[in-house]
Amino acid sequence: MKKINLDEKRLTQIIDNENNCVDCKICFNSCPMMKDYSSSPKELLKDIINEKSIDKNIPYSCMLCNVCTIKCPKDIDLNTMFYNIRKDIFKENHKEVNNIGYKTVKIHQSSSFSPLFSKQFIEEGSKKIFFPGCSLSSYSDEIVLNTYDYLKSNIKDLSLVFGCCGKPTLSMGDMDKFNNYYSKLQSMIDENNIDEIIVACPNCFKTIKSYSKNVVVKTLWEVIIEYKLPNELRGYYKDVEDVFLIHDPCPIRDEGDIHNYIRDILNDLGVKVAEFNKNKDKSECCGSGGMLRVTNPKIAMNQTKKRANEAKSDNIVTYCESCCESMLSVDKNTLHILDFMFNQDVLDKIKFTQDKKSTIEKWKTRYNGIKKAKKVLK
Repeated sequence: MKKINLDEKRLTQIIDNENNCVDCKICFNSCPMMKDYSSSPKELLKDIINEKSIDKNIPYSCMLCNVCTIKCPKDIDLNTMFYNIRKDIFKENHKEVNNIGYKTVKIHQSSSFSPLFSKQFIEEGSKKIFFPGCSLSSYSDEIVLNTYDYLKSNIKDLSLVFGCCGKPTLSMGDMDKFNNYYSKLQSMIDENNIDEIIVACPNCFKTIKSYSKNVVVKTLWEVIIEYKLPNELRGYYKDVEDVFLIHDPCPIRDEGDIHNYIRDILNDLGVKVAEFNKNKDKSECCGSGGMLRVTNPKIAMNQTKKRANEAKSDNIVTYCESCCESMLSVDKNTLHILDFMFNQDVLDKIKFTQDKKSTIEKWKTRYNGIKKAKKVLK
């Protein structure tokens, strides 16, 4: 177990949290990882303070889902504390992160920002772009391009950009590398005078909204509500008896409007839905938060199983492709909301679940999406 020394600034933050903690264990009983490292949050904080150091696996086992802060009666923000420790580790001891998954993240990010997997199809005079993000582009080039066609039929000055927002690097706490990556996205925005970005990914929504204050960031769901579903899709699934449980991604737990857009769209499609007991602003992480799939896959899988076991149905619908992958990994029938609109197998009512895809298949799908776009877009 490798301990990382903490500086006085970080220790002061931890001491403040320990002093404010009443040890009610409300956060502890909700947190996916604290039980692996202590018998209470106060004990965990005391141990860190006494040692003036921390097991590096602890901050990298935090899903950064913020459920601890939401539950805490004293508003103690352990989420930010653990994330700050991640950033400290990168700043002072970055080599220590290589053996807990960062090599995988580095390969993903360097590839995602390479010309092979990022491409701009920006028309002259276009001020708006559709930015599908990594996960959706890895899942289905068909859905990405069909979604763009739908948007383009309603928004004439819209262009398509394949790329990455850099969220995996940001989550790991590597701020230098993130700023370098994100500067490429920001340069594209500035050089093309983009003033509006439509995103499909909750992480892209949160990241771009936080780091590009000069643009309007909209979710695809808001836009679909504005322009409405194609007429042929309204009520299309009323004859399907399967009930789909809605999983709300934790990055946009506080975005009540988005939760409502999703439910309105599913209702307009005629999809029969039900709710998790913990939904909307109380939704729990699918297990992918904080890059835990690579930093601590055991805890990630435990959380995925826990969330899946809360489901009242074998069928789940969500609006984050990473969440889809989590639910598929524990054999839940899972669809992205866009599957109901643009997946031909679903439209034909042949099957109502995605197929699991290997890492190589995902990269091929991303590449093929750009290749197909080149044939139809200037």
